[in-house]
Amino acid sequence: MELLTYSLENRGNTPVYMYIYECIKNDILTGRIMPGERLPSKRPLASHLGVAIITIENAYAQLITEGYIQSKEKKGYYVSDDMEMMALHTQGSGGHGADTINNGLNNIGSNDAGERANHISFDRDSFDSNDRVAIDFSVNSIKADSFPFDTWARIMRKSMLDHEAGFTKAPDGRGVEELRKAIAAYLYKSKGITVSAERIIVGPGTEYLHHILIQLIGRSCFVAVENPGYKKVGRIYETNGVRVLHIPVDEKGMIIDRLKDSNVRLVHLSPSHHFPTGTVMPIHRRGRLLKWAKEQGAYIVEDDYDSEFRFEGRPVATLYSMDQSNVIYMNTFTKTLAQSIRIAYMILPEKLYDRYREKLGFYSGTVSGFEQYTLAEFISGGYYERHIRRVRNQYKKCRQEMLDAINESGILEYINVTEDKAGLQLVFEIKPEYEKAAVNLCAKMLEAGVKIVPFSDYCYGLPGRYENSFLLYYSDMGKDMINKAFYLMSNVLKN
Repeated sequence: MELLTYSLENRGNTPVYMYIYECIKNDILTGRIMPGERLPSKRPLASHLGVAIITIENAYAQLITEGYIQSKEKKGYYVSDDMEMMALHTQGSGGHGADTINNGLNNIGSNDAGERANHISFDRDSFDSNDRVAIDFSVNSIKADSFPFDTWARIMRKSMLDHEAGFTKAPDGRGVEELRKAIAAYLYKSKGITVSAERIIVGPGTEYLHHILIQLIGRSCFVAVENPGYKKVGRIYETNGVRVLHIPVDEKGMIIDRLKDSNVRLVHLSPSHHFPTGTVMPIHRRGRLLKWAKEQGAYIVEDDYDSEFRFEGRPVATLYSMDQSNVIYMNTFTKTLAQSIRIAYMILPEKLYDRYREKLGFYSGTVSGFEQYTLAEFISGGYYERHIRRVRNQYKKCRQEMLDAINESGILEYINVTEDKAGLQLVFEIKPEYEKAAVNLCAKMLEAGVKIVPFSDYCYGLPGRYENSFLLYYSDMGKDMINKAFYLMSNVLKN
């Protein structure tokens, strides 16, 4: 095709690569660039626009992540064929499945596995293989030293003085106004979400928020959840008498066709980073999901549980930014701050918010006003953004240490590792030729002193599909612990 021409003078303060990304995305959505059409090569386009090649690479990378284009080896970049299914007015983004880390790491054969393992950076002579070391990859918690204790304590004292009168009153059932306004401002700045603080509901964890939704939606309909997925969500609805459908996911997220003729009126999913596979739902499937919800009068709960932990590129745009009438946006501070800070929130669509005020407006606040005022100041004072940047860098480093340890241990001979450059967990699968090694692997690893999680823990009746896959949470791991773990895992897989 001909080279694309965009006036970079109109970008304002937007980074160049993001401006080019937005321009190309808009051209795709409006049909100026057609499905299947080839995009200009990076070097000629960079020269034409007067920017660095890396700028075009970054713009193309974001378009690939969100599913607008695809890269064909030795052929170039092409607009995804599925884009023809999108309505011209659609705006927003999605993504495609995760890549395999083996493409980015050196291939390790059986002949050099032992040599690679010798590079593990801990003192093996001082390590007794009979020690039952407590290396737990099953715990999804943050490092104790990552929480800003001093800052939090200082703000807490300040909040006691600034909101002395507020502490003597019961908090608003939706959450204190200061916190809801702080959340609204943060969402606009970090995710481009424009929302009134009125429609934000604060609660003591997402479990409570789901109980609110049950009362708003009713128990007579079906709720759909992802399979595999976060099992607790389905159990909350089932224990409240709501019928739950477990919809399979593929490399593009929840399979939307399975929702047809189902009487589903509420869908819970994590489109920007599916748990636990790491899949990102691409734009064309997001469009089909939103179309289905609008036609059926259904609601979609968008669980954006770990959106702050994307380590490359910009955050994937939310479903809520595409449709505010059928999407309920939900997030929590537990993942970014601490497990003990039980504060979550959701944004209700206008019609559902009106129903909330009518049916549940009498509820009292369920989160300590003391904590809410402290968190409000923590966010509005800019401390939360600085904290996110710091822990994101910390976990990015930890993730790289995991990948380095995998590379150096020699276990890539036996496993494939999914690396999607986001989240606080990795997924690995035993290669088919070594599937016998997957039998009782969790028990064998536990005997060696390492606890891992079978993928089947997150599945509902998917025989065979994930039986050789496992999950590793790494957020509370130190470098030496990681190296020991993969040294032990390598020995287990070899024997």
